[in-house]
Parts: sequence; structure tokens; C-alpha cells
Amino acid sequence: MDPLPHITILMGTRNGGAYLRQQLASLAAQDHTCWSLWISDDGSTDATHAHIRAFADDCPNPVVLLRGPQAGASANYQHLLCHPDLPTGPVAFADQDDLWLPTHLSRGLTALSHDTPEAGQAYVPNRLSQRAGQVPRAMPGRTPKRPSFRNALVENVLAGSGLILDATATAQARAIGPVDVPFWDWWLYLLFTGIGTRILQDPMPGILYRAHEGNLLGPRRGLRAKLWRAEQLRNGTYRRWIMANLAALEPHIGALTPEAAALLHRLIPLSARDRVRRISLHRHWPQDRLALWLAA
Repeated sequence: MDPLPHITILMGTRNGGAYLRQQLASLAAQDHTCWSLWISDDGSTDATHAHIRAFADDCPNPVVLLRGPQAGASANYQHLLCHPDLPTGPVAFADQDDLWLPTHLSRGLTALSHDTPEAGQAYVPNRLSQRAGQVPRAMPGRTPKRPSFRNALVENVLAGSGLILDATATAQARAIGPVDVPFWDWWLYLLFTGIGTRILQDPMPGILYRAHEGNLLGPRRGLRAKLWRAEQLRNGTYRRWIMANLAALEPHIGALTPEAAALLHRLIPLSARDRVRRISLHRHWPQDRLALWLAA
């Protein structure tokens, strides 16, 4: 079997000094050692830069530090993915505050090496979650049985942390270029399911998600998480997210599969409220479908 290829790790940072050293150490501990690290820092004012410089000085792998656009996490990761000097080949996305298990890169690249479909492949590892002082546990099971474009219209089940794209999928996303969307990983889920990219979901954990109060999307478990999600529905935030995704996708309707293009064509003439109500039935859980329909 051919050796696994070089892969570029893309990490967005902003004031991640409290967690960054451990995450960088987990990258250095990967059993696949043929990688380089590109970091886009979005205006950190803490020790983030010092940690990156120290890691780069000691690490035998190339480390590239870029100035981020300072327009939010979505723009920061797209700045990395679409950078004109990014090497060709597969990429892996890393959050600044998670930990990678040692076999993450080798397991993902091996899974992607078995086939090369026309629209490429994306590898999604399972994740463990850990709060400070607690034992790691499986993330809540909110993943549909099968990723689909219809589901991607209304929710994101493709977590960006640890996501690995083969060279073809990377090139597909770069060809579209940066878009104005609230979440870069949700955008990739929507784009890839729309153009027919194969999404490989691994049941084995590859990432340790470190849950803390600074996580971008707020609390993930319990009553606080439910109340947070309900508020995004109530105040129209979730609807605005969906509409931004659709607005970014419409100019690229010609790149979609016939099924996805036909569905998008049916949605375009509708009002924002009717669009959201029409696609609410594609959320995975019945209670979520009802809540989204009522919120619309």
C-alpha cells in the first residue's frame, strides 16, 4: 500500500492560550508524522502567539502563522482553506481547544485512501466530550443515520473539529471560495452533500472535545443547552443562519447534483418563513422539526 500523503492541518485561533499548548502537543503526538500546520490567528491578545512560536521552534514540522481577517471564526477558517498559497492535497481542521487522539490523522487518511469519487470524500471522526475534572464521555447522539443535503439545509451534523478532506474535496471547496455564512463547517456540510461528496462517519473516537464556557456555540448538555437552542429559534437567529446559507449556495446551483438543484429551485421563490417551514421536516428529531416549524 502506498504511504499516507502529506496533510495540511488548518487551525483557527483567537485568545486560546488556556488550551492551545495541550492541543499542539496532541498534534505533535500523531502517529502520522507527515504534516504541516497552518494557523490563522484572529487578533489574539493573550499568550496565543507565544505558545505558537514556542511550538514552531521545537517542532520539526513546518508551522505557518497567518494574520486572520478578524471577521469571526467562519471567515477565519475560510481564510485558511482558500488561501492562495495553501499546498495542494488533503487538509484536516483543528480547533484550538480540543485534543486529537494519536491515531486520528492516520485513521482518517487510511479511510480516505480506499476510493476517490468524482466529488471527493470527507472523513468525520466520532468525538468524546470532557469537562474539567470529569471522565471523557461520548457526545450526545444527534447524528442522522445518513448525511444528506435535505438535512444540511436545516442543521449541521458535520463538526469541523477533526474533519479531514481528501485532495478532491479540498479542491472543490476552494473552487467555490469564501462565502458569507455563519458557520464554516455547516457550510461545508451543505456544499458537500449538495455536490455529492462522500461523507465517511467513523464510529471510533478521534477527537476529545473539551467543553468549557468559552465554546463558540454555548453549552452543549442539559437544561441550559436546551434553553440556549430554544432562544436561537425564538429570536429568529436560527432562521437567519439558514437564510444566509441558502443565499451563499444559490449562485452555485449549477454545481449541485440534479436532486439538490431541483430542491433549491423549489425553495428560491418562497418567502423566508415558507422556506424554513418547508425544510423544517428534514431535521432529524421530531421535536426539533416541530420547534423549527413553529419558530418560522
